[in-house]
Parts: sequence; C-alpha cells; structure tokens
Amino acid sequence: MNFRKITALLLAAVMVLSLTACGNTQPSEPTESTAAAEPTTPVNDGSDVTALSNYSITEAAPHDAVMSAVIAVDADGNPAMTNSTLQMAYWLEFFNFMAQYGSYAAYFGLDPSLPLSEQPSMAENRSWEQYFLESATKGYAQQYALYREAVAGNYTLTEEEQATLDDILDPNGSIAQGAAESGFATAEEYLQDTFGPGVDLQDYYDYVEIYITGNSYYSSLMEKATKDAEAADEAALSAYYDEHAETFAQNNVQKVNNVSVRHILITPEGEQDPNTGDYPEEAWTAAQEAANEVYAQWQNDPTEDNFAALANEKSADPGSNTTGGLCEDFDTATMVTEFSEWSFDPARAYGDSGIVKTSYGYHIMFFVGQTETKGWMERVRSQMPQEVANAQVEEIAAKYPVVFDYTQMRVFDVSTLAEVPEESTAVPEESAVIPEESTVSNG
Repeated sequence: MNFRKITALLLAAVMVLSLTACGNTQPSEPTESTAAAEPTTPVNDGSDVTALSNYSITEAAPHDAVMSAVIAVDADGNPAMTNSTLQMAYWLEFFNFMAQYGSYAAYFGLDPSLPLSEQPSMAENRSWEQYFLESATKGYAQQYALYREAVAGNYTLTEEEQATLDDILDPNGSIAQGAAESGFATAEEYLQDTFGPGVDLQDYYDYVEIYITGNSYYSSLMEKATKDAEAADEAALSAYYDEHAETFAQNNVQKVNNVSVRHILITPEGEQDPNTGDYPEEAWTAAQEAANEVYAQWQNDPTEDNFAALANEKSADPGSNTTGGLCEDFDTATMVTEFSEWSFDPARAYGDSGIVKTSYGYHIMFFVGQTETKGWMERVRSQMPQEVANAQVEEIAAKYPVVFDYTQMRVFDVSTLAEVPEESTAVPEESAVIPEESTVSNG
C-alpha cells in the first residue's frame, strides 16, 4: 500500500505521520471490486471476522448501496453501524497501529505494501485485514454502548468537546483549513483522501460524536472511580486487596508496612556478555570476595554509623552512596526480588545484617526498621479506578449489545487512490481529521 501523508490526533497529541512508501511511486492498479452484491464466499455463518477471506473493495461513494449497508444492529434490531462508519473505524485501527509500531511492522509479519487480506497476522487464523477489522468492530461496540448510556443519562459534553465536534462541519474549521492548505478543493476531498471516497463530512461527524461522547463518558467514570479510591479508608482498600490478592501477589505487593534499610553494593567488574549482559563467573566470584571483605571490615565496628560511612566509601549504588547507603521507606514491590525478600522477612529486626546477591551484584545489608507508611495502600488506590471503570464498561456493553454481520462488511482499499500531486501534499501542523485514540481498552 502506498499511503499519502496523513494527519492523526493520537494519544491526545498531534502527530504528523508519513506512511508513504519510499519514493513518489504511483499506487498499484486497482483490483476487481468486491461490491456488496457480489460478496466473497463466506467461510462461516457470519458471526465472526473469518466470515470472509477478503473484505476489500475498490469502488465506493458516500451513501451508495455498499456504504449504506447495515452491518450491525442493537438489541432492538436498530441499525448500529454501516460500512461508512466501518470505513473510518477500520482505517483508524490501521493508522494507530502504524503510528505505534510502524518501524517494527516487519517483526509482526506486516508488510503495508501488500494487500492486508493476503497476510497472516499475529492473531491465530486471522489475516491482517481481519485483525484490524475485528479490533475496529470490538472498539466501536464499546464506544457505541458508552454513547447510548451517556445519552440515556442526559450526559453533556464539555464546551471544548462540543467545539471539537462542531468544528467538523464548520466551513472555516480546522478540517476546511487543512484541506485548503493541503491543496484539496473541499474538506470532503481532504477527508476522503484519508478514509476513502465512501464517506462524507456528515458520516465523519456522526462517527466522532459517538467517539467523543463515549470517551468523555468513560473519563467521567474514571474521574468518579479515582475520587472514590482517594477517599477509600484502609478497611475498604484492604477488602479490595483481598478480592484481588492473586494479582497483587504476582506483582509482589504485600499488605505490610514499608521498611528502611542501608546497603553497600559491590558490583562485578569486567566485560559483559553481549547477548545476556551477564558478567563471567570469575567476575562474580571476585565481587563476592570483595563483599565479604567489606562486610568483615564493618563487623570490626558493627554500628549503623560505621555502615553508613563504608557505604559512602565503598558502595557502587549511585542512588545511595552519598546518603550512607540508605534506601528509605520502600514497599515490597519497589526493589528486586532478593533484596525485597531479605528486607521484608517478618523476623527482621533493627541491626540485622547479611549479604544478598541480585542481578546488580552483592548487597551488604543493614536493617534499619519498619516505617509507618503503608505503601500497598497507594498501589491499591492506583489500580482501583481502572478496574472499577472497566467493570462498569463491561456492564454497559452488556446493557447495549451490538450484533455484527461480517458477511455484509466491506472496506474500501485506500491504497487504490491516486497520489495527491507533489505540490499539494503539504500537511498542516494540526488537524481534526483523525480523532485521538480511545482511552478505553478494546480487550
């Protein structure tokens, strides 16, 4: 595929993307169109994305039979998505993917210069076309449900969000200005250069209205969940921790108070293995011997003050070798495993000492004591909002289900579009053509 320069609002920041193939080559000749009346032979009943092996078409116009075809309905049988909406959702998935992983696309087995329907994706039994199509429909179903819930609750957009929406149809808005600056006669031509000739400004407005409203409503759920988490007392946080104990355990978050320790780090020296980054065995042996020597030296005067002085003199840890080796007030998930396990031994008492090996080297340890801080509570607070909001999204999605018919889906292949003349490819620094990526997980 030979993509022209496009603009994309991704992750709340304007990014100018160049997805054009090397050189000013012309796109490949269009292949035979697969209009809705002549679908590719279905390979299943249409309930999932493998219904068709190829969804691409090379002919489309706004509101024609193909673009107007209903491809999804809600629980009441009302139209929820057409091919024109799919056209935008599908290519946004592709553009977002390329924005994040474009330079590594080959590692995923994706070659943008070849038809996506002919390339197996990283998802089992899915072509890249099917991969992006499935991702687009799942994401849209979620946004559509959030939109419905917001409308049902009389939720209103902020002035800024409404202004972004109104800007789309504004003849003096950013899309119109971007079109003029990029050499297009109309804003609609500018839009179609990105998404294909099967969409118009009203289609885009309707899509973005659902998109912005869904995202805004999700943000309101997150805001409330965050406030609730911040206000939660220890009993509530403890109960949440217990409900998700397995996940917290996997991340080494334990329901105990923070501790403070001092340490002296002795690192191995020598040339590291270029593949593993590890040091040779003799370097580790030498580091262990050096650690034993420093430990023995400290034991001649086994006080905390002497330990701190030796840490400032001997430790290789730049984060603590000017503060007496002090690692202060940390929780169980802060340090590497071996360091943490020694520090949070329930039997540990002031003045306990020892030597611990980690991937960084040998640590001569001195236990200072437990603090009053309960760092696990903040880690629970940080996880709660996302968990709570996403659970609400699942409930909302179940309340407003969307049923897709993949046999009716068609996607215009934008690689068949003629290149914009070289003198007309200037891209403005900001554009509202492509909305920012959703903050809601599609998974």
